[in-house]
Amino acid sequence: MVYLREILKRNKSLLIQDKNIELAAYLYVKSFEELLEQSFELSPDEEIALIGYRKELVAVAKVVSVMSKTPVKGLSATSNVYKFVGLYLSAKAELSQQLKEKYQQSDLKQKYFLVKIEPALKTQLEAEVMASPNLPLAVLIETIFTGGKVNEIDVNNALLAVLSEPVIDVQLQILLEDIEHTLLSYRYVNKSADELVRDILNNFSNALQKIIRNRRKGHSVFAVDDEYDVQDILYVILKSVFPNLRDEDAIGKVGGKSTKIDLLMREERILVEVKMLKAKDLNEVNFIAQLKVDFESYHECKWLTKLFCFVYDPFKKTKDVSNFNDLNGRRTKGNHTFVVEVIVAS
Repeated sequence: MVYLREILKRNKSLLIQDKNIELAAYLYVKSFEELLEQSFELSPDEEIALIGYRKELVAVAKVVSVMSKTPVKGLSATSNVYKFVGLYLSAKAELSQQLKEKYQQSDLKQKYFLVKIEPALKTQLEAEVMASPNLPLAVLIETIFTGGKVNEIDVNNALLAVLSEPVIDVQLQILLEDIEHTLLSYRYVNKSADELVRDILNNFSNALQKIIRNRRKGHSVFAVDDEYDVQDILYVILKSVFPNLRDEDAIGKVGGKSTKIDLLMREERILVEVKMLKAKDLNEVNFIAQLKVDFESYHECKWLTKLFCFVYDPFKKTKDVSNFNDLNGRRTKGNHTFVVEVIVAS
């Protein structure tokens, strides 16, 4: 899985460089919030398709006008599937028949992409995959559809075959990212992302003893002096489970104050804020007041559904852990709601 992760990461960085309609399609499927922030270099017809990807309103007549253009050198509005899909998203009723025709003309890779756009096609693709059990792409798609319940050797062989392709295009990138997510989820099949993060945070203090007290003879112990040290150690642990983890992301100013997100798992819609009570701190009171202010900033992350606040207290400065309980629960501002869970470890 590590090699796949690195390939996908490297390929995504290349995809992001091209501000084309293919990138719009990729972001629509994998990171809609990022799509809204991205700038593009498109033709006039592709600009209309981009409106569909952004879920904005456009006159159906404009879409029909693009679709009705006379083919040039045999290329019609449906020839570029990425442009066509953007147009379809703006006029589904008018272009439903063209979508079905495009699906029938596509290979398995493109059919999977079209299913990501129009889930109503999934049943048809499931039947086609079951009828082609020996094709590498069919094996990978079946793995995704069944939640990982495919022979591991078959999956590895299918991956090797697919990754031998000289280029990973947008459609294959989407499929392979879904494969990686499926295999990681299946590895922890009985636990959600929330549960995994909670387990890691609850076991942090116990695991930490190995590097701050019980290192092998001749090896220096690790110093954990502040919350940045805690954040770095948690980054290493969480990154091994959540490969798309990022750290130190800035979010918009709220009340003149800028806040940085400590650890961010956008695909899982989870944030982790890290705090540490140091030897010089008297108690937890100031931390609780600070956290209440920080929580208001997190409403700027419209995709956020779960915020873990991890408080590391190695000097046992917390007078009453129940004082943190008021921070737990749902927090709503306008149309946005997320759930806070505070975990205190010493």
